[in-house]
Amino acid sequence: MSNTQVGDRLETELAQLRAALRDVQAPPPDEIALRAQFRDAARLRAQSTPVAAGGKVAWRLHFAAAAVVVLAVGAVFAAVLLRVERPEIVPLAVEAPRAASPAVSAFQPLLNSPGLSPSSSYSVVRVRIPLSAFALVPGTEQGGTIEADLLVGEDGLARAIRFDGADALVVSVAGQ
Repeated sequence: MSNTQVGDRLETELAQLRAALRDVQAPPPDEIALRAQFRDAARLRAQSTPVAAGGKVAWRLHFAAAAVVVLAVGAVFAAVLLRVERPEIVPLAVEAPRAASPAVSAFQPLLNSPGLSPSSSYSVVRVRIPLSAFALVPGTEQGGTIEADLLVGEDGLARAIRFDGADALVVSVAGQ
């Protein structure tokens, strides 16, 4: 059989079906029977659904319990994953003490500076800091400066400071 013969036969059969269906009419709606069927279906649904105390559906209780479990597990995971162990900031001591200086003090970390990391490289920079930058103690020179060593990271930010008792000189303005 060729495609044209199948197509012609199909058109003929569909035309006969259309002619037969033109005379078919939908039955008139029986509203009383439809309402009775609706009530029966609602009654069956109500009987098959377990009801908890107070008229609430039991699945809500199960859903609430599952939500509490999920929140508890999430809180545990968040506590474990977000726990940030901040290492204690330990002042760095000079690796090789100078022979001329009997006591070498350690670097003290600066407030609000990035933390010290043993894997990073640092530079030591000698600076003069004006005494006006410090809280003044009665009887100190206000116009003088003091020398200190800064520990500077690769990014150029100062991380720690050291005042060496032997090398820290209070230099007055008059001496400059």
